[in-house]
Amino acid sequence: RARVPVHGHPHDAQLALRLVAKGAAWSVGYLQQQARAHGFVAGVIAGRLVLPAREEGDPPVLSLVFDPQAALADEPDRSAVRDVTLAFDVPQTPKEERPFESWRDAARGLAGAMDAELVDDGGRAVGDAAFESIGRELETLYAALEQHDLAAGSPAARRLFS
Repeated sequence: RARVPVHGHPHDAQLALRLVAKGAAWSVGYLQQQARAHGFVAGVIAGRLVLPAREEGDPPVLSLVFDPQAALADEPDRSAVRDVTLAFDVPQTPKEERPFESWRDAARGLAGAMDAELVDDGGRAVGDAAFESIGRELETLYAALEQHDLAAGSPAARRLFS
């Protein structure tokens, strides 16, 4: 979901987009290698890589999710992955961590390195104009959260939106 539901249910305050292979599918090892080059580490759940927060114990800034069956295969490097989801939960991450910029930069960097197309949940390409629009919507959402004493990354926001 590459749009921020500013007026929707607050639990939906997640930014996500998909990276879809333009050509050959990726092996799990290749995917992990590319993600590591952008600061991601293995998550606790199979098929999930995370960009850790600066503060230990804080929720990860970003998550990169792919088919857990591929990650759990006997020979994961023979598993073909054609599509991954890159996301961050807005209420969980303080604005000061610059999660939007990390998300946008990781999306662009990974798409370039892995020859992937960036698309939203409707399969529409996500380009510079879409990122600008999402950034503006996100600022509105941050302001709305702060207005309700639920600033992104605050203990209250993390409890409510967990």
